[in-house]
Amino acid sequence: MLKKLERIVEAIESRKGQELVILDFEGKNSLCDYAVICTGSSNRNIRAISEEVEAELLRLNERRLSVEGQEDAHWILIDGDDVMIHVLDQDTRDLYRLEELWGYANVIYPRLNG
Repeated sequence: MLKKLERIVEAIESRKGQELVILDFEGKNSLCDYAVICTGSSNRNIRAISEEVEAELLRLNERRLSVEGQEDAHWILIDGDDVMIHVLDQDTRDLYRLEELWGYANVIYPRLNG
């Protein structure tokens, strides 16, 4: 799993995703083991980030169950089976404050390797 998360991080960073956080839900949530959350600078940037993440999942031969929100691109959600990837604009991220909503999860990134 660590390799998959590292590659998702690389994909997001390659498209200039900001404020990247990974939450560890393992054993605490039946929906997924991890949530990756980042902010895009514009709708175009949000789409580019999500497309790069999807491409990276394909390169890893990982399952992508669904993608939501591509049309408006204020909040794109990629269901990567055991990892949910959220790419949001700043206003949407400020409104929903997902890190606070899921405060019971452990933050493992930016400390992914340490």
